[in-house]
Amino acid sequence: MADSLTVQQLAAQVRMTTRNIRAYQSRGLLHPPTIRGRIAYYNGSHVARLELVGSLQREGFTLAAIKRLIDAPHTYAAIVADRRRHFRDETADMPPTVPLPVEQVRAVMPELPADLTETGLVWWEGDQLVTHTMLMAIGRSLAAAGMPAALLGRLQLEAAQAARTLGAAVCEHLRSTVADDGRRDDLSKVAVQLAAAAFEIAFLQAARGLPWIS
Repeated sequence: MADSLTVQQLAAQVRMTTRNIRAYQSRGLLHPPTIRGRIAYYNGSHVARLELVGSLQREGFTLAAIKRLIDAPHTYAAIVADRRRHFRDETADMPPTVPLPVEQVRAVMPELPADLTETGLVWWEGDQLVTHTMLMAIGRSLAAAGMPAALLGRLQLEAAQAARTLGAAVCEHLRSTVADDGRRDDLSKVAVQLAAAAFEIAFLQAARGLPWIS
């Protein structure tokens, strides 16, 4: 299953050696696996973290520097912003999707629908459920910092619900007013940036406990 990768399967998926994976774990770059019996099992969050570490190494960062970046929230936020931009521009050197750890997700959020694709955050690639690499990596980092799973789920699900509603409204308008498919796609991307900017401004004000901009 996607959330039951042995270290050998994990190594094959991220194109690393098992020795490197264990070394990253000993350095605190990779969170511990789930132990069942005597076997360690890894999941999509481990894949996302290793993809990030590998990507930063290719940019010239040492493992010590990567550890500092991941451990420091303000610098990690800069990494996330940079990765989002590269994914948006389709210039990222990381795979856009990772396997979803279905069993772990259901364990912490049993109220999710039977069909997880209804959330809009999960989809099928072949016979495997996947989600976006950055969604998994960011969620895992917040969980490691102590943010409750219920709040993490609420952050993602409520944002996705609002996004689908707004996206459908934009789609309906553009279909009725813009004939050219290329221009419609461009305007959709601009609308995404507008929505993301508005969400970020309002969310950060509230999350930091700051008064609303007058």
